[in-house]
Amino acid sequence: MAKRTAVIDLGSNSVRMVVFEKTSRFGFHLIKEVKSRVRLGEGAYERGGRLQQKSIQEAFEALEAFHRIATNLQCTKVLCVATSALRDAPNASDFTSKVRKELDFSVRIIDGHTEARYGGMATINLLPFLKEATTVDIGGGSTELAKIIKGKIVDTVSLNIGTVRLKELFFDTKQERNVLEAFLDTALKGLPGHFSSPCVVGIGGTLRALSNAIMEKEHYPLKTVHGFSYDVAQHQPWIETIGHQSILDLKPYGFKKDRIDTIREGCTIFSRLLTRLGASRVLTSGAGVREGVFLSDLLASHQGVFPKNFNPSLKSLIDRFSPNPKDDVHVAKTALALFDALAYLHKIDEKYKYELSLSAKLHSVGSSLSVYQEHLHSFYFIINNLNFGFSHEQKMLIALLTKYHTKKLPNYEDFGAYGALLPEANTVNWLSFILAFAKCLNTDLNKTPVTFSYENHTLHVKSGSSMRLAKEAIKKLIKPASFAIAFR
Repeated sequence: MAKRTAVIDLGSNSVRMVVFEKTSRFGFHLIKEVKSRVRLGEGAYERGGRLQQKSIQEAFEALEAFHRIATNLQCTKVLCVATSALRDAPNASDFTSKVRKELDFSVRIIDGHTEARYGGMATINLLPFLKEATTVDIGGGSTELAKIIKGKIVDTVSLNIGTVRLKELFFDTKQERNVLEAFLDTALKGLPGHFSSPCVVGIGGTLRALSNAIMEKEHYPLKTVHGFSYDVAQHQPWIETIGHQSILDLKPYGFKKDRIDTIREGCTIFSRLLTRLGASRVLTSGAGVREGVFLSDLLASHQGVFPKNFNPSLKSLIDRFSPNPKDDVHVAKTALALFDALAYLHKIDEKYKYELSLSAKLHSVGSSLSVYQEHLHSFYFIINNLNFGFSHEQKMLIALLTKYHTKKLPNYEDFGAYGALLPEANTVNWLSFILAFAKCLNTDLNKTPVTFSYENHTLHVKSGSSMRLAKEAIKKLIKPASFAIAFR
């Protein structure tokens, strides 16, 4: 597997490239993302799908620039896929031959089912486990769906409805709304009933833009779209309204300039699909076809899924920034033992042991930037990098625990800013204290085994070493409840 891999996605609405760097066998992170607003499908849908010369030239120039970037970043593998615009085009081979001859890499035109499978692969590997869901990826020329049951892709479908296609055929020509509705009704007849699901996973630029707008409207505390979830009943009427607005009326909605001319079409399609699928919740994915292409290559020998209990974001952060992972694992084990010993006092749900363990494994990553304020650096590293496989609630709690693994407890400012994503203050305070205590016990980095017991309002700490430095550090901690600590 290449150390750095570039993945290029030639869509109907834009041309994009991402570059992934491996940090270990399955650990990876994104190091480059670039987009060119090439409408490869522009003018094609009203001309039998034939690509127009202007779009062909602009797409080639974008690929030429992407090729230079990939070369300068020393990518040893370039994976390029094309979707609806090229698979519908009778002159697609003219374009792909030119790319192969002049840029020396191949453009693979994928069918709709393969495109849907790539989106599904990104979903099952990079979002929290889904018992049942249907992915929806609205592109410029088509919309792909994958049905997921118990974390596996069980079926895929591709529908010839997309934002650019609807724009050219209906919105630009100012067709009556009932003509558009009839077209969508006909297209949706090709969607099997078993794709219905309470959870829809929104993939692609249109649905990410929609989620970003909802986040802004709701003053959502995190700025990460991947993993953002919203209630269909609450927001579908608003989504439906967007599809009926004029371009000028859309400006107050907060959409970016390069998305505003196709967002009406996307919302029209999405609202109809939400109703057809019977969805009650939308989970947004920041990963899609490009990540699916990369994962298909990365996990080719592993049946397309990561090993059990493996998380690529967690692994990548540890690979890149943890100064001594063995020490962090020791702190995690100590924290879990301390959690059990103090259970009578804190009465916290055991499910939070997962976040406690991960915060212990990541608490020192900020020191790679600077030992001064390392806990704050760790907080920002986690907030901006621990994305794949975690809910926003989990990520927020893990980040906040690393921020306060010192002598302080979380303050009211943090609860005010992030309170909607956090458990009650007592739970956060106890978890923060337990992590800080466990870290103090390994101040000398000796990884000495420690045992705990709690009786008569006293926590007894037993170790084979003197724990001088640990005792001094623990004295500075603020306890979330009144109890004594005895060392022996």
